[in-house]
Amino acid sequence: MQFKEKFIAFVDVLGFKQMVHAAESGLGMPLPEIVDMLKELGTPDDRRRYEKHGPTMCPQSKYIQRDLDFKLNQVSDCVVVSSEVSPAGVINLVNHCWGAVIMLLHKGIMCRGYITKGLIYHDDDLFIGSGYQEAYLKEANVSAFKREADERGTPFVEVDQSVCDYVAEHGDPCVKEMFSRMVKADGTVTALFPFQRLSHSFIIGGLGHKFDPVKEKKNNDNLRQSIIKIKEHVMSFVDNNNPSAMRKATHYIDALDAQLIVCDETDKAIDMLCAPFPPRRLY
Repeated sequence: MQFKEKFIAFVDVLGFKQMVHAAESGLGMPLPEIVDMLKELGTPDDRRRYEKHGPTMCPQSKYIQRDLDFKLNQVSDCVVVSSEVSPAGVINLVNHCWGAVIMLLHKGIMCRGYITKGLIYHDDDLFIGSGYQEAYLKEANVSAFKREADERGTPFVEVDQSVCDYVAEHGDPCVKEMFSRMVKADGTVTALFPFQRLSHSFIIGGLGHKFDPVKEKKNNDNLRQSIIKIKEHVMSFVDNNNPSAMRKATHYIDALDAQLIVCDETDKAIDMLCAPFPPRRLY
């Protein structure tokens, strides 16, 4: 038994206390759905997947152990994840957290957390170490995308600068590219940002691909309706009489509204591609 330097993440579901009270009263999300929802944070199958297959994200990146020394403990409404210090280790840990956040986002559930690098002893039943304590303590004070100077506890999974520096210094092209797709910086700190996933892209003139504007607009509208439903789900879990909860929800709602604007812009782009060319003027 020994402490190891590892990448460590602590991710927590927000609004869980209210969710449980509602379930106990026979309102809101029933207990079986809450249990299924929490599985999005991670299960033993996630760890066994690395034992069996090795890295799933950037599989050609360097690693120390094939299973990335990937450990995961899901306890009540939170999860503790750790992986070895290697390019493959960091991107697979970040990817796991990002996947959990995006899946919970689709259910209207907000998350907050912290990803760092530090010392931990982590096995199937126990996690101890200053690295874990740092992630746990900093989760409550996440300030990513804050709107006021003293705002704390914003609903995002913040990524410590030590992790960002490691990716910049040791990451290969795959690690750097995938990391950039999963995070966003606000000029001061960096955090996981799943909202950019909620956009529709289409191919024009690709090999064997015929551009179908009707189909593309339908797909884009399906995404639009999905975003609207996510907004409804987010607000359904928020106590309107709790100013702190409402501030957190506003972060998500504004980000989702921004993606709805992207949907509108996509429709306009499709319309422009279908518009006839204007007649040429003769001089």
